Amino acid sequence: MAIRKFRQRMKVITLVITIAFAVSSAALYVMNQMSYTTTKNYAFKINGNKVKLEDVMRSKSMLANNFRNEIDEDIIGVLALNQVVENELAQELADSLKIKISSKDINNEYQNIESNFKDKEQFKRMLTAQGYTKASLKKELEKSMRSIKAREVIGSQVTVTDEEIGKYYEENKFYLFQGLPLEDVKERVKQYLIQEKANDLYQQELEKLKDKMVLSDVNQEFDKYMEKVQVEKDGVEFTNVDYSKIYITFISNGLEKEAAKEETDKFIESQVKMVKAAEDNGIEIAKDLPVSLKVKEAYEKLYSKLESQVVVNDEELNKFFEANRMRYDIYPSADAYIAYVKLYPSDADKKIANEKAKEILKTVNKDNFASIAKEKSECPSAANGGELGWFTKEDMVAEFSDAAFKGKAGEIYPEVVDTVFGSHIIFVQEKNEDDKTVRASHILVKSNVSPETIAERVKLEEEQALKLSNGEIKFENLPKDRYVDSSLFTKITEQGYIPGIGYKEELAEEIYKAPLNKVVVKNIGKDIYIFQKIKEVQSKKMTLDEVKEQVTKDYKAQKTMEEIQNLLK
Repeated sequence: MAIRKFRQRMKVITLVITIAFAVSSAALYVMNQMSYTTTKNYAFKINGNKVKLEDVMRSKSMLANNFRNEIDEDIIGVLALNQVVENELAQELADSLKIKISSKDINNEYQNIESNFKDKEQFKRMLTAQGYTKASLKKELEKSMRSIKAREVIGSQVTVTDEEIGKYYEENKFYLFQGLPLEDVKERVKQYLIQEKANDLYQQELEKLKDKMVLSDVNQEFDKYMEKVQVEKDGVEFTNVDYSKIYITFISNGLEKEAAKEETDKFIESQVKMVKAAEDNGIEIAKDLPVSLKVKEAYEKLYSKLESQVVVNDEELNKFFEANRMRYDIYPSADAYIAYVKLYPSDADKKIANEKAKEILKTVNKDNFASIAKEKSECPSAANGGELGWFTKEDMVAEFSDAAFKGKAGEIYPEVVDTVFGSHIIFVQEKNEDDKTVRASHILVKSNVSPETIAERVKLEEEQALKLSNGEIKFENLPKDRYVDSSLFTKITEQGYIPGIGYKEELAEEIYKAPLNKVVVKNIGKDIYIFQKIKEVQSKKMTLDEVKEQVTKDYKAQKTMEEIQNLLK
C-alpha cells in the first residue's frame, strides 16, 4: 500500500542486523513455530558458549520474510542456523585478532539506526517488535562491527604481486577497463584482487574454525538443521548449507521450488565435474578449502591451462572477426556527470491537495466510499475501493495511524489527514481491541509538485550549476538529500540508454546536444537534471589490425570455454 511505512535500510557497517517493520517479533515467531520439549532458553552451545534461542529464531524469521515464505522451512532453518554459527565463529576470529570496538563507535552506529526513524518512540516500538533492548542491539552492533574489522585486518595482511595484477589486467583489459593502459587502472586492479583474496581467506579461516568447533547441548528443535554432508560424489562433498545457498540463488532468480531443486542438482553435478576435470588434467587443488572455493580454484586453473594450449592462426582469427564484427565496431557514446534533482511538494502544493481532499470529504459516506475511492483516490488501493485491510499502529505512518486508531469503528474520520504521501480521507471499518488492529479504507489525494515549484527549483539549480562550472563544488560532492545519482555515467547511447540508470531518451538527447564540459540544468517533464558532458565518441568501423589483440583474446576465450563445456558433458 502507498501509505505503509518504507522499510528503512540501516546505513551501518553490519553483517547481521537487518531491521524490517514487517518481520514478526522473535518471541511471537518462537511461540508460533516451535513446540517446546525443553526448558532450555538457548539453542545450543558452540565451544561451551551458549547461543540464544531468540538469535536463531530472529535469523530464521528474517530469512523467511526476505523470501516471503517461498522456501521450505528446512532450507530456511539450515541457512539461519549456519548464519548464527558463522556469526559466533566470527567473534572467535575477532578474539584471536584482538579486535576491540570502542563504545563511542558503537553508540554512533546505534544513533545512525535511530536516525532512520521519525521519533524515538517509534524506534523503541521497533526494538520491542524485533525482540531487542537498547543494550542487546548495541551488543549485536558490536559483534557485527568486530566481524567487519576482522575482514579488514585479514585484508591488510594480503599481498598482491605485479604478476597477478598484470595477469588480471590482461584477462579483463577490454571488458572491465575499456582498453585503458595498465598504469591508469593498476590501483583499481590491486584493490579488487586484495578484496577478493581477503574474502576468500576470511571464508577459509571460518571454515577452519567450523572444522574444530564443538557443538553441544543442541535443542532437538534445531538438530535437523545442523550442517552435514548432503551430496558426495567423486570425492567432492556438498553440505546441506552448500546446497541451500545454491538453491536460494535460483529462487532469487524467480524459479519455482521444484525448478529450483532441479537446477540446484544440475549445478552441483557440473561443479563436481569441474573439479574432476581439473584433477584429470593434472591440476592440484587444496583439500581443505570450502567447496565453493575448491570449485573456483579448479575452474581458474583449468581455464588458464586450457587457454595456454589454444593455437591461433590468421585464417581462423579472421573468420572469428568477420562473424563477430559488430562486437568490435565503435558506436556513438557519451560520458557525462549527471545529478537527478529530488523534488518535493511545496507548502502551496500540499495546501492544494488538502483543499481538494476536504471537498471530497464533504461528499463521501459509508455507502459511497468505495465507489468514490475507485474514481478519485490516487493510491493503488483505489482499485479495491481504497481497502487497506487489517493493520497495527506500527504498520502505518504516525499521522495516519493516530487518526485510524482514534476514529470510531464504522465511521469516516471527520478530518482530512496529511502525511508525507498527501492528504487522506479515512473510513475506519472495524477495530479489534484484543489484537490492537484496525481495518480501514482511504482515499488519497497526492501532493503533486506544481509547475511553479519546478520553476523555482530550476532557478536554484542554475545557481548550483554555476558553482559546478567554477569548480567550487564537484558532482560527486553534491548533497545526497537534494540529489540522486550525482556521479559519472559512461557509454550513454544515442538510443537513450544510460548504464546504471536505464532508458532516459529525452535526457540522453539533451546530453548529446549539449556542448562539451558545459554544465546544463534541464527540466524534462516533472524531472530536473544537472549534467555535464565530458566526452563524446563518434562511430567507426574497425579493421582486424586495429583490434587484433582484443579479437585474439576473445577467440582464445571462446575456444577455451568450448573445451571446458566438452569436459563437463
